[in-house]
Amino acid sequence: MTEKIHSTPLGEIHYWVNNNPIEEAKTLVFLPGLAADHTLFVHQIEYFSAHYNVLVWDAPAHGKSRPFQLAFDLEDIARYLHEILTI
Repeated sequence: MTEKIHSTPLGEIHYWVNNNPIEEAKTLVFLPGLAADHTLFVHQIEYFSAHYNVLVWDAPAHGKSRPFQLAFDLEDIARYLHEILTI
């Protein structure tokens, strides 16, 4: 997994992706819940990354995505995830 950073006006979002060599591999996105970070999915990532593209993040104000200004809402989170997925 390669760690990447997505910058927003409120802070940086850390996320991790693999580079699956399978040309038509589908992408799985793991989104940790409230008070969790990317380490929640360590076993799933290990299992699925051989056959899929995998993305996992530390949501704003969680894990390595801290500090992060707490002036965001669910729409912002969806927009940030969309930006990451379409980079």
